[in-house]
Amino acid sequence: MKEFLVLPESKLNEEAFDRFPVWSEHYDWDEIEEIERWGLDREYVLDLFSQNSPGNEHCVYTMLESNPFPPRMRIFIRAMVRTLDGHQLKGFAMNEDAYVLTVFHRGKTFPFSRHPALASYNKTYKRQLMASLGASSDIFPLCYETGFNDADGHPIAGTFVCGGPGT
Repeated sequence: MKEFLVLPESKLNEEAFDRFPVWSEHYDWDEIEEIERWGLDREYVLDLFSQNSPGNEHCVYTMLESNPFPPRMRIFIRAMVRTLDGHQLKGFAMNEDAYVLTVFHRGKTFPFSRHPALASYNKTYKRQLMASLGASSDIFPLCYETGFNDADGHPIAGTFVCGGPGT
């Protein structure tokens, strides 16, 4: 059986994705029944969830079944990311539609969201990532591949545009 890991969401970093490719946010208590079907003990898992949910923070756990993924609030899928200028980076896509694409570089995370209200954050993270890479030309759009398929069997891969004027 694959190793079942649980972490506070704030510890979902590059090393976590190097260790395991897909994580789910623990959000709904209905999930425990499915996790039990994976062969895990209910009380053991609930204890892990409790230990790794400090304050109001949600915990994340390794998804032992995928292709297709079971329905979840948030699933984080390891991705290989390529910038427009050719840098190869690691990161992760949130959900099958990559509503958020997070890029790792030099121990830092750079999250980019498709939500229009977060466009100013995208601009800030883009500038920070460009500085970290030493890039003098635009790095967007980002291309990403996960190695996993969505519920319809299509690869979870695509292009992520940092939206808005001047981004």
